[in-house]
Amino acid sequence: MTLFLVVLIALFGALVRTVFGFGEALVTMPLLALVGFNLQMSTALIGALGLLVAIPAAVKFRAHIDFAVVRRLVTGSLLGVPLGILLIKMVPTKLVLHLLGLFLIVYGTYSLWKLFSQQPQKKHLAANYWDYLAGIVSGALGSAYNSHGVPVVIYGTLKKWPVDQLRGILQAHFLCVGTIVVINQAASGFWNITVVHLLLIIVPLLFVVVPLGNWLSDHIARTTLVKYIYILLIVFGGLLLLK
Repeated sequence: MTLFLVVLIALFGALVRTVFGFGEALVTMPLLALVGFNLQMSTALIGALGLLVAIPAAVKFRAHIDFAVVRRLVTGSLLGVPLGILLIKMVPTKLVLHLLGLFLIVYGTYSLWKLFSQQPQKKHLAANYWDYLAGIVSGALGSAYNSHGVPVVIYGTLKKWPVDQLRGILQAHFLCVGTIVVINQAASGFWNITVVHLLLIIVPLLFVVVPLGNWLSDHIARTTLVKYIYILLIVFGGLLLLK
């Protein structure tokens, strides 16, 4: 029964990632903990699935990918990975996750208020060097807490990237950083025969879940999708506060 629930949770995470472009780890990790699944195996499973789901998404939005931005983000992420390791060792995990959750709630609520109040939307952080800083934050939170997508989403909304460009850059970034993360997780002993068996069950089901997610995404207006992204940030902030 536990493994059946793990499969359902993993597929739900893949659906969330396909529809919105990010967020599978923040959705699935608390749920996997709730059903009592091993933390290291959860991390390995979700890391591998995130990488697999990013491949078709990157292909779908390849025309919208700004590779120069992706290169700067990935460079920053590589610099941020060791900072994430230090973060784990020096700062209490609960404090960091609660602060991140509070920030997501405040940022998502403020952004929704600006949308509904129809205030003019201005671009922020226009200079290219901000890409490196966003990448550093992404790498640090990714290596420490599997949350490397959220900083890039927030950064993209601040720069007012079009939705398709944001999703293309996100998936290209996930592919690069996710590959490094999965290799490191395997080298650290997170993988075992149970993770492999689960992947063998889940991967064929992705051929149903990913097209379903793409269909749902294609039937959501781009302006509406932006609102959903802000709402999702608020929900994720609440999950982190409760984690």
